[in-house]
Amino acid sequence: MAQKNVAKVIFLALTGMWVALVLACAWIPAYPVLGTPAVITFSNIIFSSLTAPILGPLWGTISGFIFGWLVPYVNPATSIGLLTFLSPTMAAMISGLFLFNRWKESALIFAIELMIWFSHPFAWYEAMPIITWQYWPVLAFIVIPPLREWIIKAIVNRDPARMPAALWCLAWIARIGGDVATGNNIAVWVLNWGVPELYPYWAPMTIYYAIADSLNCLAGAIIGTAVLLALKKANLKLLAVDVLVRKQEKLKTQVQ
Repeated sequence: MAQKNVAKVIFLALTGMWVALVLACAWIPAYPVLGTPAVITFSNIIFSSLTAPILGPLWGTISGFIFGWLVPYVNPATSIGLLTFLSPTMAAMISGLFLFNRWKESALIFAIELMIWFSHPFAWYEAMPIITWQYWPVLAFIVIPPLREWIIKAIVNRDPARMPAALWCLAWIARIGGDVATGNNIAVWVLNWGVPELYPYWAPMTIYYAIADSLNCLAGAIIGTAVLLALKKANLKLLAVDVLVRKQEKLKTQVQ
C-alpha cells in the first residue's frame, strides 16, 4: 500500500511537471491549420510522442485534460473553442492504452471517432474521403498483432535501433488517432467547418498535412528517443514505461 501511495505521488508530480513543460512549449509555433486561425505548436510534437511512455494511460489522460483546458489561455492560437481539451485528452488516452497493450479499448475509441466522422455528410463530399488515409495506419498499428507487439517492445525495451521508428508510430497514433480525428469531428459537427466554402482547406490540402504531420511525428520520435534513452542511462526509473519493464521482469520470474 505504501509503495502504491509513493507511486501516486511520483506520477502526480510528473503530471504537474509535464503539463507545465508542454504549456511552455505551446508558445513555439510549428505550422498553421490552413483556413483557420489555429496553429499547431511544438507542444503537440512532444506531447504525442512522450506522454504515453512518461505517464501511461491514466495520468497521461489527466495531463491531456488539464493541458487542453489551460493551453488556450497560454496561446489563444491553439484554441478550437470550448472543446479544445478533447483533442489532447483523446491523444493521450488512445496512445497510453495502446502502449500498455490495452489495444481493444484503444481500437474501440478510434472506431467511435471514425463512426462520428463518417456519419457527417461532409465526410463524403467530393474528394473528402481521401483525407482519411491518415486513419488507416493508426488502425493497422493498433489491430495487427506483429506491428503492435513490435512497437510496444521497442519502446518498453528502449532499443536504440528500433525506438525512433516505434516512437514515430506511437506519435502517429496519438497525433492522428486522437488529436486530428477528434479535432476533425469537432470541426465539422460543432464549428461548422464542414461546408463547401471551406472545402479547399480540406481534401486539396492532403499533401500539406501528410508532410506536416509526418515531420511532426518524426521530430517527436527523435526528441522522444533522446529523452527516454537519457533517462535510462541516468537510471531514473520513474516513468510509466518503467512500470511495464517491471511487469515484464515479474512475468519472467514467475515463468522460471
